Amino acid sequence: MDTPPHVKNPFEQPPINEPAIISDTAILSAEKLSAEKESSTNIYDHGRRLSQADYIQLADLPLSNIDANYPKLLLIISTLIAVVALSLLSVFQLIAQPLPLMIALVGLVSVTLLAAIIIKLIHLKASKIAYGLFKHEMVLREGLFWISTTALPYTRLQHVNLSQGPLERKYNLVTLKCFSAGSGLAEIDLPGLNADLAEHLRQHLLSQAAASHPSGIAEDDMVETRAPNQETDTLSIYPAQQDNHNG
Repeated sequence: MDTPPHVKNPFEQPPINEPAIISDTAILSAEKLSAEKESSTNIYDHGRRLSQADYIQLADLPLSNIDANYPKLLLIISTLIAVVALSLLSVFQLIAQPLPLMIALVGLVSVTLLAAIIIKLIHLKASKIAYGLFKHEMVLREGLFWISTTALPYTRLQHVNLSQGPLERKYNLVTLKCFSAGSGLAEIDLPGLNADLAEHLRQHLLSQAAASHPSGIAEDDMVETRAPNQETDTLSIYPAQQDNHNG
């Protein structure tokens, strides 16, 4: 007896282990994508990988100390504040007498010792402030127990501010503040600089920042100076923007 021919069911699913058929277009697209990915990876040259011995040690950076008059100024200010506070506390004890005399004397001596320790720590912390100018950045190091090191690249430097208070003026000291682009707070707040040195430092920072920015800023538009009778004098490497607010 003859076997009837097998008729293929149109709804029959192909076996799972049947190899999938990939078109030539899909193969070409995958090869093109792989080639583009490989070429994009080779565009940027990372250079030689640095070893740990090649890292720049921040602790070994040659930094300069601030003016010696600044720790002395803070010592005078903190001492005056402590004397005034202890005097008021003693007068209050003599008038109101909230505590017995012996307890009040012990408390006053303890507060005096604590104030002396705080004054000494303030003086030491001020004497530890150091800074340095390098080829591509400015570095500030401060702190006594928790040491903070801040590096500001010249490419991010937007403007430099010099301020001077009444007591700083007596010792010919100024505070230098460096602001970066897109930040309302100073990236570097460096107090205790000699006024003459700070002016040269400001000019150097602005020239380095102007040279580091790719957009060639004109010399006339680079500097923005406030009136000389103001306490704060600011220079900026960007031209001043006019205020468009009405009223």
